[in-house]
Amino acid sequence: MRCLVVDDDPLVCETVESFLGRVEGVAFCLKAGDGVTALQLLSGGGLDAAFLDLQLPGLDGVSLLASLPRDLPVVIISASEGFGARSYDFNVVDYLVKPLEFPRFHQAVQKLKDRLEPASQGQAVEGATAERSGGGGRELFVKDGIRIVRLDLDALQILRAESNYVEFISGDNSVLSLISMKRLEEVLPDEFIRIHRSYIVNRAHLVKIEDGHVYVGRHKLPISQGYKDELMRRLRIIN
Repeated sequence: MRCLVVDDDPLVCETVESFLGRVEGVAFCLKAGDGVTALQLLSGGGLDAAFLDLQLPGLDGVSLLASLPRDLPVVIISASEGFGARSYDFNVVDYLVKPLEFPRFHQAVQKLKDRLEPASQGQAVEGATAERSGGGGRELFVKDGIRIVRLDLDALQILRAESNYVEFISGDNSVLSLISMKRLEEVLPDEFIRIHRSYIVNRAHLVKIEDGHVYVGRHKLPISQGYKDELMRRLRIIN
């Protein structure tokens, strides 16, 4: 997915770019600080979706929105909810109110993906929960938005709690699911160890422990005192 974020606040643009970097399937993100530049970029083609602020210098967001092709998926990003109802007259995908939070942003991106994918390829399944596979426990199925996503447990490195969600990190890819860490501790195999109230790690990807931190791949994660003894016990350290 090739995206454009349009906002005259560079921090908002950087936040959206950072959030998109945590989402699987995003090829790149362009940024524009005004409506005229955004219209030029969008007119050139090659973009799949836009994140659009309404308060823009030059050409304002509402005028820009009215100028865009109806089939271009747009997510509104605004400091106000005032345009929310009217925005759907323009067939927008979602409406986000600043300040942005990643779990809510991730939901909007999922809606974008669903809009972009042909209906025949949709995999929407309601009421899914995380479960261990019956075929050896080497995969996990979790709900990501309205879809069920298969996770390879051997590749899964880190589970990170964020608000009411858990982010599943495998290298540069991640999936976000509405589920509790407690539930995951019940279904994950033994190589997954809780090191912090916000982190579970895959022992197979653990590189080292140093200065109260665990190194998993390129990630440096803190160890909570309450989980340290259990971590050391399960690592079976040889003295």
